Amino acid sequence: MAQDEKKGGFFSRFKNGGAPAHEEPAIKTETPPAIQPQNRSVAATPESRSSLVSAAQPKAPVVPKPVAAPATEPAVDTVEAFNRYCSALVAIGTSQLKVVEMTLSMLSNSLNKLIDGSKPKK
Repeated sequence: MAQDEKKGGFFSRFKNGGAPAHEEPAIKTETPPAIQPQNRSVAATPESRSSLVSAAQPKAPVVPKPVAAPATEPAVDTVEAFNRYCSALVAIGTSQLKVVEMTLSMLSNSLNKLIDGSKPKK
């Protein structure tokens, strides 16, 4: 009896022409109502275009209100700023030279240990 009923597995739904009648389709093909009026207004006649252009022109120029002067900030001392910049660059250069010096001393110590280890003992 169990063999009389043939189910076909998961993919049989897709082979037989879509979803069963009791299920609703997952994707609706209807366009939203907000989009439909936009499509109709795209095609305009030359007469309506000229009336739209004339209606879009401003009737009176708008004069902007005068802007209040910004609050005055203290002046920047450019000479002092440049001196601080130079001293920061010198400090960075000094620290980089110390790093290079430490690396070279470590390398030379390692080489000395290798050379001392390879010498025959007397």
